[in-house]
Amino acid sequence: SAITGHRLKSSKTFYFSIKLFCKRSNEVRLTHADLTKANLKGAYLVKSILTAARLSGAILSGVNLRLANLGGVNFCGADLRGINLRSANLVNANLNWANLSGARLSGALLRGASFTGVNLTQAYLNGVDLNSVQMEGVNLSGAKLSGANLSLANLSATNLSSAQMRVSFLFRTNLHAASLNGANLSRSDLCEANLSKADLSHANLQNADLTGAMLVQSNLFQANLTEVSLQGACLCGSNFNVAELRGANLSEADLRGAYFEPSHWEDMSLPDTREMENRKIYE
Repeated sequence: SAITGHRLKSSKTFYFSIKLFCKRSNEVRLTHADLTKANLKGAYLVKSILTAARLSGAILSGVNLRLANLGGVNFCGADLRGINLRSANLVNANLNWANLSGARLSGALLRGASFTGVNLTQAYLNGVDLNSVQMEGVNLSGAKLSGANLSLANLSATNLSSAQMRVSFLFRTNLHAASLNGANLSRSDLCEANLSKADLSHANLQNADLTGAMLVQSNLFQANLTEVSLQGACLCGSNFNVAELRGANLSEADLRGAYFEPSHWEDMSLPDTREMENRKIYE
């Protein structure tokens, strides 16, 4: 059940062949195969080997590729909605402009994969390692990223609205102008992250660590900042109106021009040298 370096012209014939392969073997080998625009919807390809295969523009919605070896595969513009890629090897895969809405990627190896223009809405990425990945402008709204490692990643202008990111690692992550409204970032590590001009309205940052983070002109309207650490953070011009700040640590933070009307001030630690006038922090 091995196909190497061949162009399979008929998607219908190929789908029928895949069904036969799956009956005869637990492992399909399609190394370097040209499957451009092939329709593989409904195929069962668990543990298959498709290294360096060309699947640009292909239809694989709902396909089970769990534990598959997809290293270097070209998925550019492919329909991967609801695909199962759990624990798959996607090292150096091309996912540019692919539709991965609702895809399951937990445990997948994504080192060196490219994500330009990819759609990852409602995708499952719990615990994945995306350290230093370039995902600028990617749509991750509603994605599940709890426990994921996004340290040093570029997520500027990314849509992470309503994303589930509990206990995630975002050390020095670039989230400039990102949309995080309604996101759950509780207990996450955001030390030295760049969140300037980010929309964090209604976000849950309870017990998160934003020590030394940049939040210049960020929107934290009605955000949950209970027990959050913003020690040494730059919060110039940020909006904290109606934010929950019970027990928050803002010591050594730069609060020039920040607006405050918190719902709770209890036990909040503010820098000693700040004064408030008309809900705005001044030197």
